[in-house]
Amino acid sequence: MEYDENLFKAKANRRARNIWLVFSLLLTANYGADVANGLNTPIYYLMFLLLCWVPFLSGQILMKVKGADTDLYRYDLAIGYGIFYLFVICTTESPIAFTYALPVTSLLVLYKDKKFMKYCGIINTGMVIFSCAYHYLHGFNSAADTKNYQLQIACIILCYICYVRSIQHLNESDGAMTDSIKSDLHRVVTTVDKVKSASNSILDGVTVVRELASENKHGADVVMLGMNELTGNNTQLQDRTTSSMDMTTDINAQVQHVAAMIEEMVELTRESGVHAQSSSSDLDSLIETTQVMSNLSNEVDHILHDFKSEFEMVKEETGTIDNISSQTNLLALNASIEAARAGEAGKGFAVVAEEIRKLSSETSASSGQIQNALVRLEETSAKMMTSMEKTLELIQQTMEKVTQTGENVKKINEDSSQLGDHIQDIDSAMREVETSNSQLVENMEQVSDIMSHMTNCINDSDETSKRMLSKYEESANNINSIESVIESLMCELGFGGFMGIADVEAGMKVLFTLEGETEPHHGELVEQTQDGLLIKTSEILSLHRVTGCEVQVVVGNVLYCWNKASLDPNTDHNRNYSIRITGRPRINNRRKYPRIDASNTCTITMADSGKTYSGKLDNISANGFAFLSSDPVFTDAKGQSLTITINDFALASHNVLDGRIIRCSDHDGTYIVGCQMPDDNVYIMEYIESRLRDGATSFQ
Repeated sequence: MEYDENLFKAKANRRARNIWLVFSLLLTANYGADVANGLNTPIYYLMFLLLCWVPFLSGQILMKVKGADTDLYRYDLAIGYGIFYLFVICTTESPIAFTYALPVTSLLVLYKDKKFMKYCGIINTGMVIFSCAYHYLHGFNSAADTKNYQLQIACIILCYICYVRSIQHLNESDGAMTDSIKSDLHRVVTTVDKVKSASNSILDGVTVVRELASENKHGADVVMLGMNELTGNNTQLQDRTTSSMDMTTDINAQVQHVAAMIEEMVELTRESGVHAQSSSSDLDSLIETTQVMSNLSNEVDHILHDFKSEFEMVKEETGTIDNISSQTNLLALNASIEAARAGEAGKGFAVVAEEIRKLSSETSASSGQIQNALVRLEETSAKMMTSMEKTLELIQQTMEKVTQTGENVKKINEDSSQLGDHIQDIDSAMREVETSNSQLVENMEQVSDIMSHMTNCINDSDETSKRMLSKYEESANNINSIESVIESLMCELGFGGFMGIADVEAGMKVLFTLEGETEPHHGELVEQTQDGLLIKTSEILSLHRVTGCEVQVVVGNVLYCWNKASLDPNTDHNRNYSIRITGRPRINNRRKYPRIDASNTCTITMADSGKTYSGKLDNISANGFAFLSSDPVFTDAKGQSLTITINDFALASHNVLDGRIIRCSDHDGTYIVGCQMPDDNVYIMEYIESRLRDGATSFQ
């Protein structure tokens, strides 16, 4: 049973009250009988009842008002019963009346207050002395009475001495036992603290192992997916390799065919060279003929020039004839004139003159015709000259072109010779290609054998990965079993009183849910108070009365849960609230959340030094994350707190996260740092779950 000092105080008060009640009933009945027998008067009995029951009832009222565990009840008992006791021993003649105090005062030992008992003993002894003096003065002064008085005082003193000595012994015994219990309790608490620390360390280790196992499982899953894809790709590669081998064989046959065709082309090229040489000879002859034609054209040109000269001479002669004709015609005219003058004598001369005139006219006509013919001849000659000039020009151009063609044919002949040489080189190269293709076929056969071996290795690796997954499941089950045992142990420690509000420290995250609400509120512990916690919330709550709530505080890897707590309304209009907590907490292990890969760059700020470092996010969950960094400062940073700012984060309003380093692995100078968040982030959890439902393997 859990020790509660107030509970035992209440029990002591109730037991003293019960004895007081029983003794009061006995005395009431006894004195009532005396009144009935006429030994006492009713007024005396009424005074007796008042002094007996009024203190008792006042004690009852005091216990109702102040509580059953009030320290004032024993003073009410001592004073109230003391007044009644003084009345009884002073008004009765019985020599044993002084013993009426003993049953009640013996219960005062329950309080184990030696000082209080001494005061009660002194007062009680004084009452007995007063009653003895009262009786002595009223005639009870015989030797027997005096002896009784002495015995009463001695008995009361001895009783109280025994009470005080008993209380002293009990206190010493309780002190020794308490010291022993404290010593044992100190060892137990030390052991429990070690167990708690060990449990936390084990939970940290289990958390690290769980995260590593989760990451390894994720890696194994990725490896399996990659192996499956690689197997499929390898099968396709093998098929393509086989196809490439077939195609290479076909290429080899085609290359052989091309080589044969190239040989034929070489032969044809040789023949083309011979033909080109013949063409060159023909062109030389053509050039010579053209030169002869050019010479003949030159001669024709000279002849035409001579013809033109002679034609000019004819033209001149024709002019002379024309002049003669003109003169003949003039002579005929003169002759006619002279014949007319002569009359009859000149008739014969006139006839002659007429004939001369006619002849002259005909000569003139002929001359005109000749002149016209000569004009036409001149025109024809001019046209001939123009045609001949054009012909000569064409012949000259033809000669130039033929000469150029001869040069081109010579070049063709030379190029044909070079082409033949080049084709021979190509033939040699193709033969080398044929040899290379044969080697390629052999290499492809070797590649096919290697790919078959790789396929077998991939199948073995796939089987190994599957066995690793099955082993992971067994390891995960063992981890969960260890975690369950540790969780049960920590719950037992919590229920045993070894884990409680004393473990809660400032800065820890607090989650509380008010009565009638489903959404939790977040806060941070400012300090412990006498009856609970003082927290600072992230929002101002509108509360007008004390409201019940459920409280969770994250302490390392566990949650301290109080189902019955109350939140005081805010009185200073800020975000500080008091939570009153009663009882022991329920200890729960923190939830396991799915983890997903990420590759965002980030900035890490250490809480102690404030220094910043650069890194890259590796994976993240709702209550933890891991990042990569090349800075060796993280080698010995386990247990330190930090803040990480994630760049280009999908949840922009939650890109700043707090964490505590729980592991650090060195991978060739790259440090893989795992951190645990002080509280769970519901938004990250929901986002990761939605990504996983969509089949995604990374955060973005």
